[in-house]
Amino acid sequence: MYTTYSAIDSPMTPATPPVRKSTLRTSTAYSRSGRSGVEIASVTGPLESLHGQKVLLLADVENLIYSARNLGYKVSFRMLGQRLQAIARSCSLHAFFSRPQGDDTLERYFQERGWITHPKNIEEFMTHKGWQRHANSDNDILFHAGNLVTRHDADFILVASGDGLLAGDLARLITGLPKSRHVATVSLAGSTSFRLDARTNPNITFNIEIGLDCLIPA
Repeated sequence: MYTTYSAIDSPMTPATPPVRKSTLRTSTAYSRSGRSGVEIASVTGPLESLHGQKVLLLADVENLIYSARNLGYKVSFRMLGQRLQAIARSCSLHAFFSRPQGDDTLERYFQERGWITHPKNIEEFMTHKGWQRHANSDNDILFHAGNLVTRHDADFILVASGDGLLAGDLARLITGLPKSRHVATVSLAGSTSFRLDARTNPNITFNIEIGLDCLIPA
């Protein structure tokens, strides 16, 4: 799977309303329901634990885009980055996504908004079953995440994905490293695996829900 620019946001005016701390459902302020009837938090959070901390964000872009689309929204990656950078001491933003070879649309989009990009070229190859198309970037995320985490002095690693297998494995591997790190997830309502629930997953400190302040109606 891969995305196009139309699946992403347009510039928005920054807003920083207060947030509350909770667990998988991250806020008690719900002002709107998504297209599927899922309640969406008014603001992105909880973020209090990130105050004054060094943060490394690893974003599974396609998971976030399609999760938002299911709710009838687009993710404003500009706003999401600004919200995190406003509260953290430092926040390094990394975007992982697949793309058709030679298409730099998403790469330019994220770089203009202060993100570091890790594009994976979509591959097509012949197998005994015929032509196959490989667009999944999960292996690239795992590889680059390991490299980034071991070289970064972040206090918190934010895994932005609702994919239980990918984010769950990343959390387990990161917390198993010699240097102690906190891991939190960043995802959308209705698209977060129960495997990532911080109340039951010992490798995840808390869950952040992307709220309406970082979403744009599709």
